[in-house]
Amino acid sequence: MLAWVETGSIVAGDWLLYGIFSALLLALVLGAGAGAAPRRPAVVALSGLVGFAAWQAVSAAWSPLPSLARDDALLTLFYASAAGLALVTVRSRLERLTVTGAVAFLTGGIAVATGLAVRHDPAQYIVGDGRLSWPITYPNAAAALFLVGLWPALVVSAERRLPAVVRGLALGAAAAVLAGWLMTQSKGGAVALAVSAVVVFVAAPSRLRLLVPAILVALLVAPQFHALTAPFNAANALAAVGRHAAFTLLWLTIAAAAVGTVYALVDRRLELPPRARRAGGLLALAGAVAACIAVPIVFLTAVDHPGRWLDDHWRSFKHAPREESGSTHFISLGSNRYDFWRVAVHEFREHPLAGIGARGFGPAYLVERESGETPVRAHSIELDALSELGIVGLVLLGVGLLPLLALSFQGMRGRDPTATAAFGAAAYWLVHASGDWNWTIPAVGLPFFVLLGAGAASGESRDLRSREAVPIAVVSAAVALLAFAPPWLSSRLSSHVLEGSPSPASDLRWARRLDPLAVEPYLTQAHVAASPAAAIPPLRKAVEKEPRAVEVHFELGVAYLRARRFAEARRELQAALALEPGAPEIEQVLRRVPRRQ
Repeated sequence: MLAWVETGSIVAGDWLLYGIFSALLLALVLGAGAGAAPRRPAVVALSGLVGFAAWQAVSAAWSPLPSLARDDALLTLFYASAAGLALVTVRSRLERLTVTGAVAFLTGGIAVATGLAVRHDPAQYIVGDGRLSWPITYPNAAAALFLVGLWPALVVSAERRLPAVVRGLALGAAAAVLAGWLMTQSKGGAVALAVSAVVVFVAAPSRLRLLVPAILVALLVAPQFHALTAPFNAANALAAVGRHAAFTLLWLTIAAAAVGTVYALVDRRLELPPRARRAGGLLALAGAVAACIAVPIVFLTAVDHPGRWLDDHWRSFKHAPREESGSTHFISLGSNRYDFWRVAVHEFREHPLAGIGARGFGPAYLVERESGETPVRAHSIELDALSELGIVGLVLLGVGLLPLLALSFQGMRGRDPTATAAFGAAAYWLVHASGDWNWTIPAVGLPFFVLLGAGAASGESRDLRSREAVPIAVVSAAVALLAFAPPWLSSRLSSHVLEGSPSPASDLRWARRLDPLAVEPYLTQAHVAASPAAAIPPLRKAVEKEPRAVEVHFELGVAYLRARRFAEARRELQAALALEPGAPEIEQVLRRVPRRQ
């Protein structure tokens, strides 16, 4: 729903309803006495996530965008409720595998649905350079949504005790998400996938069982690399190559499901002796280690001047290419991430303890940037935390994640399939999030936290006592009704006015009351104002609420210009230009302002 219906929207009004549902469901489970007591490290992790959310909320006091800082805190609480729900409900091995399979089959199903949609109309779902940007309208986030289900799919396909059809469908899901990722051509996804593969095949005792389905799906998908990436720079033939890429995804899914079913039937009848299993596992481990060693050796022997090669590629990485002319986006190294990270590190150095406030990176980058992009995040989960929330924020984030990772690792070492899937997905997700903004996109973060909670859950947990469960249930319900619901209702009322509400004044009055931090009701009031002069008072209120937001200054300047109040228009537009130096749109409007009243 978050991916397909809401298209991965990061606007709080689009995902808060799902947060309400998650928190109420957690309250219902706990209030009914059906919850299990999480292990102590998991309790520490949930406390860390709640503490991280509280720090984000507190940072609204010094954030340039207080309403978005509050939204960031609510998003963290959403993730905490999702992880907590898995921790207190998932107990038996079957329940754990059900959650693992749900993540695998839902992400695989979304990839198949995307293929069907692209077959119908490639131009609607493939962006201008030929990369898939559906169901989330950002190719890298779509890749993250697909790939978070890869390790769960491989784990289910390798689970010997499951029915052959289920294992076959899981391998089909693995092929679908891999093919979907190739259509997005996400380089961050490629790096993170490679790192997670090394981590899993080195650390997981069940590496031998995972190796066979991994090889099978790789042998099916890899030969179709060109067909799946062909839409890149194929503007003149996008319809044909886009449909062919989508068709390739669909037949790969069917073929992998068939191959996986056959493999499962054979695997059920083939029993390796313990000595052969141990030898195979050691060979798989040796292969993974040898691959890690071989990469630098091959590099040093194949490149004549390694230092010069690294220097050239480092310079390429630091700047986005003006035009990509290669056959695939995978071979293009450059982007503006270096500039994003430079600004984030600078802000951290200037504000090391508490940062510049949640969601403060976007306004800071507009002032310090050396590129033409306008990112809202630093494209790194660690640098976002450091620049916006300082050392305190990074420590709280670590406390919220590391215990869950440790529990999943412990379960993986004990050959628990769900823990293995969770740890593999976490290794992928966190590496990708270190170079992108996966955290901010609920459709990408939600399956990750549900899976991580399931991987850290224990089947041996005792039932929560009433005196433990009821207070938490009350708090969870309060979060749903008092923290999530008011801003969601406020956003819905503002949207209702834009859609033609019969009582706009009343709706906007309630929208302001329900969410005192939001500027959306004031912007909506200005949008439906009967005259330019009538739009000025609500826009001035918006500027008072967020004086460091370039958009509200710009809108107020335009309103003054339309009302022919040129001195005020120039003042507001210059204030907007100071917040976003060199912005072409602002400069263009500013040139239209007469010099004299």
